[in-house]
Amino acid sequence: MNFNKRLNSEESLLDLTPIVDVVFNLLIFFALSLNFSQITSSINIKLPKAKSSEVVTEKQIVVSIEKGNKIYINENNLYIDQVATYLSDINKDKVVVVKADESIDHGFVVQIMDLIKRSGFKKLGIAVKKKD
Repeated sequence: MNFNKRLNSEESLLDLTPIVDVVFNLLIFFALSLNFSQITSSINIKLPKAKSSEVVTEKQIVVSIEKGNKIYINENNLYIDQVATYLSDINKDKVVVVKADESIDHGFVVQIMDLIKRSGFKKLGIAVKKKD
């Protein structure tokens, strides 16, 4: 047995065309996915800006308040009198993040936050956009 067999120069060449195609497709995929990463939901909310912010990595419930005092909990449209009932069926160990449009009346946001706290949630946060 001859283990030191030399390959022909034709057999040792590697065709790079398929590799270049795959890398190019991956590049396009990641470029497009970065453009869509800002779009997280169909709810139109312009968050207020703040210099101090932190990222929450725990499981969370998102309460969104849109212009016109429209309330959404995890994409479900609710009226204010339905919020406490809806939250009573959810695990209380989760973090509740309030995403309120910057043009919403402060008193209405506080009223929603009070409903969340009275429903038994201990962890409550407010979503903001990081200031540059």
